[in-house]
Amino acid sequence: MVRKILPLVVVVFACWLALFAQPDFKQIERDREPDLKPTWYFFDWAAKAPYAPVFHVLDTESSLGRYAKRTKAITLKDLVKFHGHLCDGLVTAAVALNLGFKVLYPEGVIDRTDTGCVTNNSPCFGDVAAYLTGGRIRFGTQKIDPKMGNEFILYRFSTREAVHIAMKPGVFPDELAQLEKKIRSGNFSPADIDRCQKMQWDFARKVLNTPPEQLFTVKKLPDFDWKPDEYPNRGVRGDILLKNAP
Repeated sequence: MVRKILPLVVVVFACWLALFAQPDFKQIERDREPDLKPTWYFFDWAAKAPYAPVFHVLDTESSLGRYAKRTKAITLKDLVKFHGHLCDGLVTAAVALNLGFKVLYPEGVIDRTDTGCVTNNSPCFGDVAAYLTGGRIRFGTQKIDPKMGNEFILYRFSTREAVHIAMKPGVFPDELAQLEKKIRSGNFSPADIDRCQKMQWDFARKVLNTPPEQLFTVKKLPDFDWKPDEYPNRGVRGDILLKNAP
């Protein structure tokens, strides 16, 4: 009898655990403003910061179409929607890449049909770089280098120009780095998470209120050779094939 009941008890417990492990989406919706008025996931201090970048990007106008006649403006708020949250990594990547784009595209418009990126494997850096450049691993235009730190490489395929952007030594707070390491190790308390989040936002605020040239170095890489990462399902990006069609 015990042998018959035990599996049932395990199943019931697993269902109970799964139920209570899920977020209460109805409560979340009640507690927050609708997405049409995005005040809960973004901060005024980020939007109003003096060095919050705005990116002007160029794409094609359809899946098999020409270059669009107008550019798009991308703000930090757009990056947050794509990435999922505002964090120091997102802000760091946006500000750093903006410096690199000024070198790679001095005319001020980023061609998302012609740009590649290299970052470490952090969700923040990779997401922001991919969104702003149009780089994708499946098309061989986005590369991941786990050995990279707080640094980025931008590449313009048509001109074979590459730019390296790196955070200067001593800019990232050592205390924050140690706390992040502690949390990733699994030896942390809920208070550590709260403190880490506040420190990250404080650092993001600092980045957005400091002249970027004081935080990052930018240099051209004249000998950089773009070699796509190995990916078995790499394909051809069809929406840029006719970008120059008359």
